Amino acid sequence: MDAKGMTLYRFDKDSANPPTSNCASTGGCITAWPPVPATTSVGGISAGLVGSITRTDGTKQLTIAGWPMYYFAKDTAAGQTSGQGVFSVWWVIAPDGSEIKTAAPSASSTH
Repeated sequence: MDAKGMTLYRFDKDSANPPTSNCASTGGCITAWPPVPATTSVGGISAGLVGSITRTDGTKQLTIAGWPMYYFAKDTAAGQTSGQGVFSVWWVIAPDGSEIKTAAPSASSTH
């Protein structure tokens, strides 16, 4: 989570080695999954795991253990994890940079 309690996500189609974002800088991906700015403060994560990449649009994006970080547009309050497991490629990030793979909520539980 960031310093404000907003959940950070990683995308299975990205790469940590080398750190690469595959969520396009325009279109649906970037609208639903805004990149976390490199200047964002994060808590509970070793400083040695925190870095950044330069996206194709020139903006700097936060990385944890090499993985580019994203917010989920439908998370509107601290602690929400609405993006967990979306399309089986979006996952909440653990403090060590690994993904937390738990089952996505069923459609009936999100109404």
